[in-house]
Amino acid sequence: MAENRWYTLHVQSGFEDRVRANIVKALQQEGLLDKVEEIFIPANERVVIKVAGKEKAVFPLKGEPVAYEVETEDGKKVIFHIEDGKVWAEPVETRKGCLPQKPIGRIGQKIKCPELKAEAKIELRDKLYPGYIFIKADLDNRVRSTVRAVPRVLGFVSTGGEPVVVPESEIVAMRERLEKGVPKVTKLKFDKGDRVKIKEGPFIGFEGVISEIDAEREKIIVLVNIFDRQTPVELEFDQIEKVS
Repeated sequence: MAENRWYTLHVQSGFEDRVRANIVKALQQEGLLDKVEEIFIPANERVVIKVAGKEKAVFPLKGEPVAYEVETEDGKKVIFHIEDGKVWAEPVETRKGCLPQKPIGRIGQKIKCPELKAEAKIELRDKLYPGYIFIKADLDNRVRSTVRAVPRVLGFVSTGGEPVVVPESEIVAMRERLEKGVPKVTKLKFDKGDRVKIKEGPFIGFEGVISEIDAEREKIIVLVNIFDRQTPVELEFDQIEKVS
């Protein structure tokens, strides 16, 4: 029996969760789902609560139970509950209530309370690698071709035409990074145009050129040669080092 290994899949940024769902559906249709152990998006699932279009609070989807109350100027209230990976609303003294009335639990789903102009939506936040997801699979030719045919899949990160294997230790490190948060870097050591080497993550060993620096978010965009073209990869400051 072949050993399942991790691979990096380049997808259209902003559609990571939808691509994951479509990959599962395509594999099911082809009878290949048993060859895929896990599809991992390195990001956190968050419940974002907004009132009148303004973000008021953000909570983990899975964690300690939360009851967050929203009250309007005229005294109308709603309590958003978050528990066991589910979100639901408990309207208080409202005529129309909130929709949907049943709990939600998937990325992109939303509860709206029109009278209060309030909503709770499940989103992916803190993405470590926007535009990339990771698949642990017995990646034979059928699985590879089925995955590549899914809409918004751009291809596997490869060298010499073969998908690059990502060490299990890198996946573990990503999970820990999401759980603990990203360490802050106090001093900016890079400039646009610097040539750097990636020293951590699924692109370890790749070299590229810095194209953008976001000092406030402590993020950096490195142009890396993937699929014989320059591809932007978003990284943390401490994931790269200058090439001398």
